[in-house]
Amino acid sequence: MTQLDRSGLTLALMLAGVAGFVDAVAFTTIGQFFVSFMSGNSTRLAVSVAQGAWREVGFAAGLVALFVTGVAAGNIIGARAGRKRTTLLLLVEALLLAAAAVLHAVGRPAAAAPLMVLAMGSANAVFMADGEVRFGVTYMTGALARIGERLAAAATGAGQIHEAMPWLALWIALVVGAVAGAVLALRHGGIVVAAPAVLLLAALLIFGERIRSQSD
Repeated sequence: MTQLDRSGLTLALMLAGVAGFVDAVAFTTIGQFFVSFMSGNSTRLAVSVAQGAWREVGFAAGLVALFVTGVAAGNIIGARAGRKRTTLLLLVEALLLAAAAVLHAVGRPAAAAPLMVLAMGSANAVFMADGEVRFGVTYMTGALARIGERLAAAATGAGQIHEAMPWLALWIALVVGAVAGAVLALRHGGIVVAAPAVLLLAALLIFGERIRSQSD
């Protein structure tokens, strides 16, 4: 990662943990679909087509479309927010998750799913630079590929093994978040998605200036 990436690593780890948490909550409450891991939903869509399960096909396709919409909306919001890009995107993510928690609380998990997907999509705009995501915080395939690349570089003398550590940390953050989300959701239901919303709002209050600096 670049120096700028390292300065934002704490924020990235928090967002990866939130993504894992939210994805696990969704997986346990909306019929084993994902709100962050779109490769999984794409596979679910394909298998459902093969099985002729058209309701599941429509649901999976809708989640994928909403994720893309969230990414697009996040980038539009970020482009218009300027220096307040990161602050505003985190606020949007927190509010979407808070609204999803309310819907879970009133027994409408299917209605909460679109808000959770939009939140995860918009989170990917936080680390956008020059039209590209510097590193994803809601999916880890890229991070795992980077780990493999760094290990190969270290083995051939073209790099050092510690260069893989930030990517490994991102993966661990997502997994730890997912474990917490699954444990809490299985015990208390989807309302626990309020926890990452509170975490994001607390981060804005406590680390506001530092978070804003990530947009510079």
